[in-house]
This record gives sequence, structure tokens and C-alpha cells, in this order.
Amino acid sequence: MLKTLVIAATLITMGFYLVIASKKGVDETFWLNHDGIDRKTIVHLPPKVEDDSKLPLVFVFHGLLGNANYTKNTYGITEISDREGFIAAYPEGTGPLKSVFLSWNGDFCCSYAKENEIDDARYIVELLKELKRNYPVDENRVYLVGLSNGGMLTYKLVSEYPELFAAAAIVSSSPAGGASEDEVCRIEPPPKPVPMIIFHGMLDPIIPYHGGYSSASEETIFFPSIPESIDLWIAGMNAVELEETSLEGGKVLLKKYGRPGEDFEIHFYTIVDGDHTWPGREKGLDALQSSSKSSVKASELIWDFFRDRRLE
Repeated sequence: MLKTLVIAATLITMGFYLVIASKKGVDETFWLNHDGIDRKTIVHLPPKVEDDSKLPLVFVFHGLLGNANYTKNTYGITEISDREGFIAAYPEGTGPLKSVFLSWNGDFCCSYAKENEIDDARYIVELLKELKRNYPVDENRVYLVGLSNGGMLTYKLVSEYPELFAAAAIVSSSPAGGASEDEVCRIEPPPKPVPMIIFHGMLDPIIPYHGGYSSASEETIFFPSIPESIDLWIAGMNAVELEETSLEGGKVLLKKYGRPGEDFEIHFYTIVDGDHTWPGREKGLDALQSSSKSSVKASELIWDFFRDRRLE
């Protein structure tokens, strides 16, 4: 009798574990050769995919020296993918080693990718084509998310291929930089407006909010102020300020821009005590080092912003 109860309890426990585990999606490694380089993407599929359903696709680009696995496990997008039912793709940049110390070419930055003139924007467009062929992607609901150097690639993709993406998110990044204040390269705003949600910490030393030289030892780059760069993009997309809100007792400032009467907006979150980290991230070394006391969770706000936006 005792043995039967133990077996039954074990089966119930295993069943509970399987139910919990079934709520998690699966990862697949997708390889694509581009310009003679074999490049890796981790594709995360949500747990339930109906036979003929088309799913949103969210590209998530790591920061300088990052990789796909760390991004997948720490940014918080994977968990939302499982809950909300979209595909999350984590591409990798390039570098002298296989899957570490990677970078993206954002025109004025960074490292290996810039030095070797890697055409990352074109690579992502080709990758998108292949993912559409191999996965149930809703081509009207493709989104971009980029942190730091990955945000520079996001700006570049929005600038050059606005017709492909329904919305984009930028965390701790800039569309402009150069060797000095007199040598600034700017990624131009797109001819077709793309909804965007942007986060930047006012205490960021890597890409200074108020402008100046980066403190990163890997890159000596001058950045114009973030509000100045965003204002140029706002003007380039013929948008105007709609409202400004102070949140969390002044810890967070939110500005919304758009075109009155049109379904197009840009949301710009300034984290007053924020540094060069992903707001609200709970995993990874960066989360432990963050100075911010705000409760803003960038991943949740990004998906809320993306959810109902699609190409027309």
C-alpha cells in the first residue's frame, strides 16, 4: 500500500512538473551564412502554436560584447513570449571569437563589426526572409528591440527598412556618435514613420544622456545628448509632443510624441536615476549593478507598446 502511495505521489509530482514545464517554449538554433560568415540565431517558440496560425516575431539584439544566449536568458522577453504567444529571435553579431565579444555595425560604432564593415542591417533583412520561410511569422507584426550597440542596429534598420517593421524599442542607445563633437555620424530618421518606445538613464556613463564622451574603455566615442538626437528623429518623422508625464514621484519622465489623429506614437522614458542597464531586469550581472530605484519594467512596457501595432 505504501509503495502504491509513493508511486502515485511520484506520478502526481511528475505530472505537475510536466504541466509547469509545458508552459515554457522551446529554443531552436538557426544558422545562416551571410557574406561568407556562418551566423547564429536562437529562435524561441512559444509553448502553443496552432497549425495555421501566424505569430508576431520580435527580434532582440544584444549589446556590445553580448551574445544570444545571455540576451535570451536575462532581458525578460523570453518569458513574455511564452505568456503572450510570439516568436522571439536572438541573433548574434560578429567578433574574432565564435560567440563572445560580439558587436554590431551601427555606422559609428562598434568594435569588430564596424572595423570589418559587416553589413548587419542587410544580414537581418536576409535573416527575416529565412525566418518567414521556416516559421509561422506574421509579416505585418515584426518588431525590433535593441540594447546599447544593439539599439544602434535597431535605429539603422528602422532608418533603412521602415516598411518591414511594425514598431521598435531602444534601450540605452543613440542614433548618433563619432570620434569627436565635430565628427558626428547620424543615422537618419526614416521616410516612413515607425512607432518607437525608448528608454534611457540620465546617469548613463556609457552613452551619456546629456552628451559627451563614452566612459567605455573599449570605445572612445562622442555622443550628442539623447534628447537632442531624439528631437531630430521626432522632427524627421513630422511628429510633435503630445504630452509629458512625471511618474513614480519624479523618478521617471515620460514624453509621448505623435501625429494628432494618426495611430503613430513615440514614447520616451527617461529614468532619472538610471544608468546603462535594462530597466526592471531581474537577471544577469547588469541587473545587480543597476543604480535605479524605479519600478519601470522595460520588457513589459515594450510588449504592451508592440501588442496592437501592425503594418498597414
